[in-house]
Amino acid sequence: MDYEALRDAWASNASNPSAAASAYVVAEAQATLAKRRAHLRRLLVFAGVMLTVPLALMGLDIVTGQADPIDLAREWGLIPFALIPFVALGLIATRAAPQGAPAGTLLETFRALRADNTAARLRIFIIGGAMIAFAPLLYVLLNQLVATGKMAPHEMQSAAFVLGGALGVSALWMIVKLVTRLAPERRHIDALIAQYEAD
Repeated sequence: MDYEALRDAWASNASNPSAAASAYVVAEAQATLAKRRAHLRRLLVFAGVMLTVPLALMGLDIVTGQADPIDLAREWGLIPFALIPFVALGLIATRAAPQGAPAGTLLETFRALRADNTAARLRIFIIGGAMIAFAPLLYVLLNQLVATGKMAPHEMQSAAFVLGGALGVSALWMIVKLVTRLAPERRHIDALIAQYEAD
């Protein structure tokens, strides 16, 4: 979203933009929000599939025991390890996926953009919370796999390094996104709303 263009459109005619300028702002916002929400829906579907497939395979393994039987009494860490992502996905789908679209006025458009920004920030906090819960659980689960003989100690170290590194990189990416995109975007939107309401 080009917030410089939004500000210029709003500033036209002494903070009383023409119908054409207003229509441009609303159309740009609607296109941006529609694109973001479609992208979020695709991500949620993809994440749901990626989480369901291994969980289904794990359930099949528990029922049949054909490949490598899972003893939940000794490998109980698998249960929260499998459920935490679903909880996070459910929270994102129900609490952090804004609905609706701006109805046409500039103020409603700016507020819709602010709601979208708020939802994006909430998604980061939900995912971050899930990752914080994952870190100690990962350590517990890897130790359980070693204790049951399904993983050698040196393999545990490699897995901890790879998975821990993936968590660290993901956390860094989310922090960068929050600081470099979402926080500046929120400041721009708040400034536009404040200017609109002041006039």
